[in-house]
Amino acid sequence: MAVLEEAPYACPACGATLYGWTAAHDPLDRGKRIVLDRCEDCGLAVTRAASPPNAYAEIDPLIEDDGDGVQLVAPNRRSIQGSLGGAQWAGLEPELRRLHLNPESTRLLLAKRGIEVTDVRTPFGADSRRLMIQTLLNAFTYRDNFLRNARAGRVPRGTTGERWLYRLDRVVSVLVYVPCAIFGVPLEGVAAATGRGGAMVVKGRRT
Repeated sequence: MAVLEEAPYACPACGATLYGWTAAHDPLDRGKRIVLDRCEDCGLAVTRAASPPNAYAEIDPLIEDDGDGVQLVAPNRRSIQGSLGGAQWAGLEPELRRLHLNPESTRLLLAKRGIEVTDVRTPFGADSRRLMIQTLLNAFTYRDNFLRNARAGRVPRGTTGERWLYRLDRVVSVLVYVPCAIFGVPLEGVAAATGRGGAMVVKGRRT
């Protein structure tokens, strides 16, 4: 994909320039085009908007005290499923949030909150398996992340066309779910074992 123009603000993690990376389609708003920018230095991806993202507002709710320090769990953009899915990766959800993290950008953002990262893991868990399967399903459905959004009640069904698309995506998802799981779950196992799983668990301590 050709590089787009520079974003109108710097990377919130490292301060470097953000460049146009790819475009996704909003599954909740008639496929409206969503531009995503990427930092070539730390790898952070950012949903483009007129104003810069509030990094603290997005990061702080993810930080939990676990007794021995702090922990953050988030989709890993550096994952194999992230590379495989691209703009259709289930972990993106650019219509719902601005920041799309990887280990390096997470380390930098947490440092701004006074947290030193001590460990980053990508375990083979339920979250990573679901993200991999949904990423593969996105290759077959009209709207990305259909099953997850449908279960959350977010998929619009107001018009006749939307109701037909809803039924079509549901039928297609049911038909291809098992093949996607058969292929995706072992692949995610390999990805997790090599540190490129779909969900990362970041441990840290306050300094």
